Amino acid sequence: PPGPGREAGAADDGRGLLELLRALGGCTRFDDAAATLCSGLAASSGAGRVVLGWRARGRAPTRPVALSGAGVPDWDGETAARLAAAMDEAIGQSRALVCPAAPGARGLLRAHETLRRAGGAATIVTVPLAHGGRVPGALLAEFERDAPPDAAARLQAAAELAAPWLMLLRTRRRGVFARLTQAGTPTGRSPLVLGAAVAAVLALLAGALVPIDASVSAQARVEGAVQRTVAAPLRGYLKAVHARPGDVVVQGRLLAELGDRELDLDRARYTSELAQHEAAAATAMARGERSAMAVAQSRADETRARLALVESQLERIQLRAPIDGVLIQGDLWQQLGAPVERGQSMFVVAPARRHRVIVELDERDVRRVTVGQPGRIALTALPWQSMPLRVERVAPAATALDGRNVFELEATVAGAADALRPGLRGVAHLEDGRRPLFAQWARRAGDALGPLAWRWLP
Repeated sequence: PPGPGREAGAADDGRGLLELLRALGGCTRFDDAAATLCSGLAASSGAGRVVLGWRARGRAPTRPVALSGAGVPDWDGETAARLAAAMDEAIGQSRALVCPAAPGARGLLRAHETLRRAGGAATIVTVPLAHGGRVPGALLAEFERDAPPDAAARLQAAAELAAPWLMLLRTRRRGVFARLTQAGTPTGRSPLVLGAAVAAVLALLAGALVPIDASVSAQARVEGAVQRTVAAPLRGYLKAVHARPGDVVVQGRLLAELGDRELDLDRARYTSELAQHEAAAATAMARGERSAMAVAQSRADETRARLALVESQLERIQLRAPIDGVLIQGDLWQQLGAPVERGQSMFVVAPARRHRVIVELDERDVRRVTVGQPGRIALTALPWQSMPLRVERVAPAATALDGRNVFELEATVAGAADALRPGLRGVAHLEDGRRPLFAQWARRAGDALGPLAWRWLP
């Protein structure tokens, strides 16, 4: 029954809880507040040991984090597992548990009995920490003698007062992203949902409002600034090869030789005829036969001209480099003795340090490119090294390439000439101002859907 003694005890309990709350308010770190709570409850309730358990992100299992008089102890594995099992038992039943249980009390105490027998405590009291629909942990008190009748009520009141402050300090201890996801979720059932929603909203706003560099992308290839083709001057066969693709050549270097048996036979025949005509002219001159000498000399001159023509043709079948540069086409080592047609391309020579970039621009983007427009190119062989380029010429007509119409843009690359090789391919990005990402996507979608709308709409 109520009386002066009971009212005085209630007043003392209230003052004790207020003192404990004041002490917690002076703590700015979660570990300090947890140790203060455990030590204060142990002193006020007479418990031999008070343990605070906490759940990471509100999920089991509970982990002991503070002990009265010890702060953050170094738990051994078995002790920590028994404490965690007892706290999870109370949290799972959503009620305060006292072991041994009073007659008629409800609740499962299997983990508590195991802990009591292992530790030798007379009484164990465990209460869940709850706030705002969340149960982040539990308080467990061990008594060496029978616990006071109101021990569970005292622990419950202390848990209700301490839970909000402990949750706040624990949230501040976590990272910025975790605090953002935690904010505004009073139920705490899905803390990542708000974070994902906030991130999605920020991404949408950035895509719709934040301007970024826009560009026109297209495939590109590297070519020599000048490419000279060495063709076969006449029909024949491949007699010898003296250079291969990749070789650095100088103007006039012998690249290959063609053979022509007919020319060789003609040269031998004309040489023999020339000797005969010169001998006849000498004989006629010795005899004083001027008419015969004149005829022999005219025939000798005619044969000499034909021989000079054959010699000129034989000279032309020696294929030489027309300019200084690099041989980029003409691997003929495995074609020795093969027939060659007149005008057939044999070699292609390009300057070693003069290159141009051909950008294969889709016809939908040609209106967005002008002469002098800057950009950059990244080659497949050098994916992490982009080089600046500048558009020098836009082809006046489209070219069919791989089933699509493209305009070939001629551009020059500034610097990195040593890294370029004719035949390299990559991707070119030409600058096209600044606009939000969604605006760029909308423009690209409009370019794709515009022809369809024009085709199908009445």
